[in-house]
Amino acid sequence: MSDWAQEYFERGYAVRWGLPPVSDRVRLEAQELWDLLQLTPSSRIVDIGCGHGRHAVALAQLGGEVIGVDYARALLMRAQRLGADSGVRGDWIRGDMRRLPLRSGSFAGAVLIDAFGFFETEEENEVVLNEAARVLAAGGRLALKAVNGGLILKAFRDSDREERGGTVVRISRTLTLQPPRMTERISVSGTGGNGEYERRQRLYRHEELCAALERAGLPVVGVFASPAGMAFDPMVSPAMWLIGQAQREGIGVRPVLG
Repeated sequence: MSDWAQEYFERGYAVRWGLPPVSDRVRLEAQELWDLLQLTPSSRIVDIGCGHGRHAVALAQLGGEVIGVDYARALLMRAQRLGADSGVRGDWIRGDMRRLPLRSGSFAGAVLIDAFGFFETEEENEVVLNEAARVLAAGGRLALKAVNGGLILKAFRDSDREERGGTVVRISRTLTLQPPRMTERISVSGTGGNGEYERRQRLYRHEELCAALERAGLPVVGVFASPAGMAFDPMVSPAMWLIGQAQREGIGVRPVLG
């Protein structure tokens, strides 16, 4: 993990967002994802980049056998507490999503929610999709949520201010192209703590992500603006949810990275 990502995901993310419990909205999204992924009770599901575990816990509450994988120790510790408080069994594994410590072809479903595009190279980001394909069984589905990069690029904002629960977040942004990448410098102050952090993200248009999933062996069977199946409009939808389906068991090839 790069220095900026280590600092942001181990400390800055919690200060900025507060790591709330499972909400009614998350439970509804989990039910909608359950349907999109065509899951059944006892289906094995992996949450790749699970963060502090809200969607993983909600999916487990529906009857799934869920494994959450993340590299940030602080977020995994919160996920463990959240699972225990919710009375569900979940396995929380510290691991690199470019080298998932999981057996090939062993999951009926996978989710990758707001956790894609944070590596420094195109190859590293695409290896994440390749790994998702590798751990899925034949016919297994991946739900990938990402910001609509095309919309951000169309109306780029170089600064923002957020305030929630007594915490003030000030954000300044820069943009590089070919490929589009946004760098945010984030200043947080308030009751949740104080700090300065950096966050970098590759911005994808929906057609780029569809092509990347196809290359990984996960051809797209649906693109939506929400897990409820709302139609995606690249000109106005702030987020995109893509559903890719594995054609063969464990089709992805375990990566070799330096």
